[in-house]
Amino acid sequence: MEKLGIYLDRIYWGLIAGLIGPWLGAAVFYLIMFRHKTISGYIDLIQYSPSTHSAFISVSLVFNLVFFFIAMKYDWYKAAKGVIMSVFLYAPFVVYFKYVA
Repeated sequence: MEKLGIYLDRIYWGLIAGLIGPWLGAAVFYLIMFRHKTISGYIDLIQYSPSTHSAFISVSLVFNLVFFFIAMKYDWYKAAKGVIMSVFLYAPFVVYFKYVA
């Protein structure tokens, strides 16, 4: 288990997890809040409602907390840095959809 921890404690693993995390968060959000809609209806709701873009991305980014706290629990500080870096990569999209689009 120790070798696995050393292998996973890399910035790029945290960055990959942080970039995939919002997509998983969007899927969980769909399963919790919009189960009554079809997936295409859910995508149409997001795509054709510009006012929901920044809120949708923000809610999806909350799922990165799962990866961050797992990394912190196991003292994988480099992986935690990668997760934080991914949040900073998504942040311009939130600002753009909130204030520009």
